[in-house]
Amino acid sequence: MNAQEAERLAEPVVKELVNCISKKRYADIEKYAEFEDITLSDFMELIEGFLKINELPYIDSFEVPCNFHPQYEYHQLLCIVYRDGRGFHVDYDLTTDGDLNDLTLQMDFIFTKSKELSVKVLGAHVM
Repeated sequence: MNAQEAERLAEPVVKELVNCISKKRYADIEKYAEFEDITLSDFMELIEGFLKINELPYIDSFEVPCNFHPQYEYHQLLCIVYRDGRGFHVDYDLTTDGDLNDLTLQMDFIFTKSKELSVKVLGAHVM
């Protein structure tokens, strides 16, 4: 598996998760992923606290294009494939009004023994 294949697998799930966050339907995230090392309550508090501290009204939905265009190649959705074949890590840079807001959603997509993808929300970190 390469990063492009990982992105193709991740994108539909990431889209659902980001849209849950943008609509403040945090509990719906658990329809698509499990929380690992963070609880749903702590995740919601983290996002809402970040918005309040930074005086941001909301997180954009997945469909809102990111306006960030650096000199180097940039990907709002970044997949890092694990060398051991167990899956891949995903970072998705969240935006507000199309501008990066410094908060990155972090997830792991891990293949189970039955070759299904198990999605784990690791948290959201200031990058």
